Amino acid sequence: MRKLHWSLLKRLYRMGGRFGVHARLERRWLLDNRNWIDQQLLIRRPYEVEQIARCRQMIREHGLTHFFDIGANFGLYSVLLSDEPSLAEMHAFEPLPRNAHQLAANLYLNGLDNRVKLHELALSDRTGEVDLFVDPHSTGVSTLMSAQSRYRQEAYRISIRVETRAFDELFGLGGIRALVKMDVEGAEILVLSGMKGFLVGNDVVLQVETMPQTQEQVDAFMAAASYRPLGRLGADAYYTNL
Repeated sequence: MRKLHWSLLKRLYRMGGRFGVHARLERRWLLDNRNWIDQQLLIRRPYEVEQIARCRQMIREHGLTHFFDIGANFGLYSVLLSDEPSLAEMHAFEPLPRNAHQLAANLYLNGLDNRVKLHELALSDRTGEVDLFVDPHSTGVSTLMSAQSRYRQEAYRISIRVETRAFDELFGLGGIRALVKMDVEGAEILVLSGMKGFLVGNDVVLQVETMPQTQEQVDAFMAAASYRPLGRLGADAYYTNL
């Protein structure tokens, strides 16, 4: 019955205008009723509630001062975690222009323009440009990985060129305590390879969404960097060097 309820709500919202501003989770959001992740907020279906609660727990438990939202989409994590007082700096990375514009709107709607720094680029292991493969029905699963796009050829029928940068080229941080949330749809090793200096020189907790084909690689990479696992919540794996 609950699934039927959510399905009917999604159909109802699709009858109106595509984009709208809605109050959800004590925040204001610009949401697209044709996009899967947006739909979860629209119909008030719980989405990554446990993960966000765990992020709050780790921020408070370890006194973390920096937050890096890698693959931020429309800003769910950045907006919701912006009220954590210990976070002195917050950065959100989103290469898909449509998502980045929506994220900018959500920051504006919640008075967070100066709280969260938006970077409209893809993190990788080097500076350059790459193809970003886009599923128009769920922009949260856009990917830099061409093999993944071929696996779902029908879904990923659109691609755009985006800028890439290595994390270590952007930030020369040392001695900070940070939370990194990463959701990059198969490009985890590329992103992690570009932030080796950061991982060595700081106290870090990571939440990394892995795919079946990347889980063992990510585990091995983090072990080689002297990070210990903190378990999993669904597709998200947790690591720390604290």
